[in-house]
Amino acid sequence: MSVDTSEHTTPVSNPTTSEQSSPQEVVQEGFHHHLREQIRSAVKIVMEEIMREELTQFLGAQWGEASSERKGYRNGSSTRDLATSTGKIEDLQVLKAIAKDSSTPRSLNVTIVMNNK
Repeated sequence: MSVDTSEHTTPVSNPTTSEQSSPQEVVQEGFHHHLREQIRSAVKIVMEEIMREELTQFLGAQWGEASSERKGYRNGSSTRDLATSTGKIEDLQVLKAIAKDSSTPRSLNVTIVMNNK
């Protein structure tokens, strides 16, 4: 039995959604991408400020402040990436501290705990 080679046997796929997008949809996608970037940037700034404030409260003194109530000293920072629903937040500064006495842990990191809902 011979096969008719003039007909295509492979189904022709429909164009993808991005190929069918109107100029308005392209602009909206660009705007949403920009908005997600701005949200990630704002979240990073707020989280780093919260960690600075929490470390100040824990240590009992501002950066560079001499205080008899001081529990330890700042010891730099490290960077971490954080996955969020709007995308990855890169290079989040996680602060470090060293305890002044033996009643607190020798090395401290400000830790972020996120609850997934």
